[in-house]
Amino acid sequence: MQVIDSKGMMVGNVKDISVNFQERNLAFLVTTKNQTELDVPWEDVMSVKDVVLLKKVVDLPADEITKPASPVAVQALLTCSNCGASAPGHAKFCPKCGHSLR
Repeated sequence: MQVIDSKGMMVGNVKDISVNFQERNLAFLVTTKNQTELDVPWEDVMSVKDVVLLKKVVDLPADEITKPASPVAVQALLTCSNCGASAPGHAKFCPKCGHSLR
């Protein structure tokens, strides 16, 4: 189950629930995006439905914040001499008209 802070940022996923019967405490053990663990006491939980929504903002270390996706490799495109449609660089035939691209 995902854990979301009060600003809508994903903190991580619930790994386990701990219960201390003597002190009457309940807490979630959360695995963050960087595979570190974080204890979230029940007092910090606003709601538990499809996700666990927290009452406060959780400040994760800079390396925990989602990094932009790595750049995607650019593929060469071919242009069909018959109809002008674009085709991937590895194509042998035009996807629109079927004309040979080689």
